[in-house]
Amino acid sequence: MTDEALVNYSVDGHVATIQLNRAKAMNAMNHALRMAIRDAQAKAEQDSAVRVVVLTGSGNSFTSGTDLKELGDFVTKKGMFDISVRDYKPILDGISKSDKIYIAAINGVAGGVGLSIALTCDLAIMAEGATCFVPFTNIGLVPDGGLSWLLLQHMGSKRAFAAIAEAEHIDAATSLDLGIVNRLAPDETVLAEAQTWAATLAERAPLSLAYSKQIMRAAHTSSHDQIALLESEFQMKCANSEDSGNAIAAFLTKQKPVFKGR
Repeated sequence: MTDEALVNYSVDGHVATIQLNRAKAMNAMNHALRMAIRDAQAKAEQDSAVRVVVLTGSGNSFTSGTDLKELGDFVTKKGMFDISVRDYKPILDGISKSDKIYIAAINGVAGGVGLSIALTCDLAIMAEGATCFVPFTNIGLVPDGGLSWLLLQHMGSKRAFAAIAEAEHIDAATSLDLGIVNRLAPDETVLAEAQTWAATLAERAPLSLAYSKQIMRAAHTSSHDQIALLESEFQMKCANSEDSGNAIAAFLTKQKPVFKGR
């Protein structure tokens, strides 16, 4: 456990699970929880056996976003900017810049910057009864954690702006249709299905997954030619890896390859 009061951290094989544990507060993120998430991410990052990380919540919420009760009138001062840069950016960077694959298991409402965290993950599975929520026009603020950009990438400008302006809950079926998540699962099994999915991915070539993640991240802001060149660079690294050589040999002998990440 990283911080039993705030985050449950566990590892099973090549899969780490980070579970936010402020269920009574809808996993709203105060400073202590934000630090506990970062600690759990660091633990997963430092563990070479971990290849996939599942990020989820407890109770009926993934996370409702920033805990406004902790902030009080602090939200109108410079401190809100500091929180975004000091506390949230390391969490988001810990997902996007990691070589490990992150799967969001959205077990309940994902709101505000909590939705930013879910959308920053590489993959997402959502409980059938869960919702996404962009609440900022209800409280006189604007999206944070890069949520405007993330919604634009997933939904297009018109639907993204509507989600921000109208601040309505987006149900699971609509989230799947919009491409916000990859798949749905019954509420009671969403975490187990995410962990099973993660374990399946963890059997694949770690270098291939890590490099593919980097390519996909770069594709959002790069040209076709730039991505083709980046693919060629990473293809050479993969082709010269021990894993690729062993996998090709296993294919030729009709055996299942075992990947070591080198």
